Amino acid sequence: QLFFNRSRDTYGGEIAPIATFQDASIAPIGTLFDQSQNRSRKYGGKLSYERAVPGFEALTATIGLDALYDLTDQRLIATGRSWVPPTDYRSLAPFAQANLALFDKKLRIAGGVRHEDVKISIDDYTTLASYGGVAVSGGTPRFSDTLINGGVILEPWAGIRAYASYAEGYTVPDVGRIARAVGTAGVDIDDYVNIEPIVSNNREIGIELKRGPLDASAAYFWSTSKNGSLLVQTAIGAPFEIQRQRVEIQGLELNLSVKTPLPFLTLSTGYAHLSGRTDGSANGIDVVDRDLDGANISPDRLNIAASYVQGPLSARIQTQFFLSRQFERTPNAYPALYRFGGYDTTDISLRYQTGFGALSLSAQNIFDSFYIDYYSQTVRPNDNAHYFAGRGRNFTLSWDYRF
Repeated sequence: QLFFNRSRDTYGGEIAPIATFQDASIAPIGTLFDQSQNRSRKYGGKLSYERAVPGFEALTATIGLDALYDLTDQRLIATGRSWVPPTDYRSLAPFAQANLALFDKKLRIAGGVRHEDVKISIDDYTTLASYGGVAVSGGTPRFSDTLINGGVILEPWAGIRAYASYAEGYTVPDVGRIARAVGTAGVDIDDYVNIEPIVSNNREIGIELKRGPLDASAAYFWSTSKNGSLLVQTAIGAPFEIQRQRVEIQGLELNLSVKTPLPFLTLSTGYAHLSGRTDGSANGIDVVDRDLDGANISPDRLNIAASYVQGPLSARIQTQFFLSRQFERTPNAYPALYRFGGYDTTDISLRYQTGFGALSLSAQNIFDSFYIDYYSQTVRPNDNAHYFAGRGRNFTLSWDYRF
């Protein structure tokens, strides 16, 4: 697999000039209008080879390599200033995976290893005036780590399966947000701890049932990272920046689907709960003591749906409930709690297969419910420039042809 992507994304301006973009050497503070443009070029690919081991067909082995090259910068297009310096990112990751089937495939054991090698190149640059206009020494830091994963699947009877897994995750934080927000003189990118990768430990246990008309599953997962990455807004109207803190996340997912006695009709429901905590006290003690807020965690959800499939016609109606919750903020933050009131929307879709492709008609928020979206309620409730109602009723008519 090979891919190439090039994009330029221009962000809208605000009603009032953005404080972060002000510079007294260009114009009086509060009068300078500017907007940013993200420029990115990405290319890479994946090579993998899989086969059963000759003479030991119960063991399947996979080897491969992932590669990614990414050159990105973010400019202020009205004044020609650089907000995020050009950042050249390179990632190479060879991997190997094995899957062993035992006892007539009633037990499967899987495990693997992946080696991540990352290099980041940034030239010398100066931050915007709002960050202090400090000079930052560029560099080419390089990070590498070897990660392991493993799991077991037990299927004592056909259609009844239990599993458990462990995997180490490895991601690089948003280097651009980190680089643009340096506010301390003397920083050298070569040894700047904030751009170090995020290594997480992820665990999951679950059970699945597929017997007769029932299709059900339950899964519980939890993840920890000693040096996680959080989006944090330091003031109303200010752009979000990155903070590195310990993060712990856990979640539960339940799904149930039932084929009814009525031909071609299936009823289903699903519930997802997610909670997270972080070390937000800045007291030097590595203990999670604050909720993750809406910028870093999604809402709990309950879905209820009905599907109908007969011949060339298929239809589906679904209601999504985004459940209310609240987030404890960091000390002295205002407000002390962010409250999400919750809302629900209902969608419907119809699809008819013809000899010349398929026609589809879908409608989102069919009852035209009015609601304030999750982001506005939980991230920027006091920021009028970013406080939005959700999208009302809308229709989509499409045609596709598969060959």
